[in-house]
Amino acid sequence: MTTGARSIGPRRATLAGEVRGEIERMIVDGDLAAGEKLNELSLSTAMGVSRGTVREAIRSLADSGLIDLIANRGAFVHETTLAEIRNLYDLRGAIFAMACSAAARRVREGAEPKLAAALERNLDQMRATHAKGDTARYYVLNIEFHDLLLHGAGNPKAKTMYDNLVKEMHLFRRKGLSIATNIARSIEEHEVITRAVAAGDEEAARRAALDHIVGGFGRYMSMAEGETAATG
Repeated sequence: MTTGARSIGPRRATLAGEVRGEIERMIVDGDLAAGEKLNELSLSTAMGVSRGTVREAIRSLADSGLIDLIANRGAFVHETTLAEIRNLYDLRGAIFAMACSAAARRVREGAEPKLAAALERNLDQMRATHAKGDTARYYVLNIEFHDLLLHGAGNPKAKTMYDNLVKEMHLFRRKGLSIATNIARSIEEHEVITRAVAAGDEEAARRAALDHIVGGFGRYMSMAEGETAATG
């Protein structure tokens, strides 16, 4: 029996979910910086909701990896350590390599007849965007490229896991894809992945995907070391 349960109501749950989504977006987009304290009053005023709703939304983000709840101090945007970044890249590489291999197999089997063309269209847009120097648009297209492959793998659980990892990685990945040479190399790696998937070559797709993620980590490390030298 559940007669003792209190009625919550759909509106409150929906509102808290919307607030959570907006806070998550602000963190991912960089509107809330790493290490910044989440001010319940400011957020509630800006969103036109109660502080209680904001507090509920923040608490629901505690297990997302995006915020840290510190006793007697409040909630802060998570500052990712180098060890955590390496672990995130390792996990992302494993899932992405598996997904690209599966996508290649599904292309060969005829389960994804439109995937190769979609990847080529995305590549054309990335090249044009890179030529214009529009790094913000390139970042969006880069996310779309990876999403196409994760969907093409036909493994919704892997897609969910990958998306959760990527949310934690947005802040430092965005920096790495703001440098022209990094973008050029990223496009080259995308081209190799696309050729392997279009050919239905599972092993080549897996290797190309893993090389891409390892390359991304290397580019991040070069950038981080350069920043340290500049400020040291």
